[in-house]
Amino acid sequence: MTEAPPAVARGRFKGFSPEALAAIQTRTITGSWELRKLQKLMTELSHFDEVNDAAIKKAKTRMIVCIVAAVISFFVAFFIMGFTESWWAFLLPVGVTATAVYFGMTHSRLKKADLINDFRLCLQPGLRDVAQDLDPAKKIRVRMDLAGPVESKQKSKQNVPPGRFIKVTETIFQDPWCEVRLPLVDGSTALLEFDVEWTKIERQRRNGRGKVKSKTKWRKKCSASATLLPPAPASWNEATLRARLDPRKEKAQLLEKDGVTGARLERHWLFKGADDPPPEAPPAREVVGMLLRLYAAMGRGGEAAK
Repeated sequence: MTEAPPAVARGRFKGFSPEALAAIQTRTITGSWELRKLQKLMTELSHFDEVNDAAIKKAKTRMIVCIVAAVISFFVAFFIMGFTESWWAFLLPVGVTATAVYFGMTHSRLKKADLINDFRLCLQPGLRDVAQDLDPAKKIRVRMDLAGPVESKQKSKQNVPPGRFIKVTETIFQDPWCEVRLPLVDGSTALLEFDVEWTKIERQRRNGRGKVKSKTKWRKKCSASATLLPPAPASWNEATLRARLDPRKEKAQLLEKDGVTGARLERHWLFKGADDPPPEAPPAREVVGMLLRLYAAMGRGGEAAK
């Protein structure tokens, strides 16, 4: 990765281009872009996201350490007070608790600026792989929502049968976060679409001492579709299209769009995580491979369908 400016300084973003600053603040990218400018923007956002992710982990670790230290220091303070009867013994636990609150607030603030990892783990390297196949005279049309599973994307929230737990709450977020329209050198158009269904499962159980404990698990179901539209009516070899299809994870279809018959491949991935949403994303090589399989099934030279 090329050298990029520092992401955050005293709560303010510095050193970014105006386009990157706007994308960081809104967590969106829209409009028509030249490939070079889009790649530059995504490089800046990737750097910001990596730095922000590291800061989130550091703040969380420090918050946990301070909470543990606060609990221990309160016990020590009570012990000391039993001998000295001095309230000064509580200055340390109060200070450590205040520090834990500070790191907790920092963690929350950084999480609100977090970007979905998929754009830098999947889309950015995918665009780099197909760069030579793009028409340099035309722009790439982009719609990206990088905010991840936020409240505005909540599809449903309900209590489900708890089984051996006291209470189980399931929250589902629907996140069609990306649509990219790529003009190709042969006149064809490739359309990439990414959708994530986030499932947050919060469980409450009672331990052996009667205390209620909570645990959160996440499921991230990713869907990526690649659509290839020829520049003119063309024949499609459906046998070739379906020959390398994995029916457990993929489906293929022909469709009418923009006045021509195109082909579409869709694939699914499932990731799981605890406490926080899974950071994994679909591998870029598999998404690019979907486009290559569509090319292999398209009639040579845009032959007219018979």
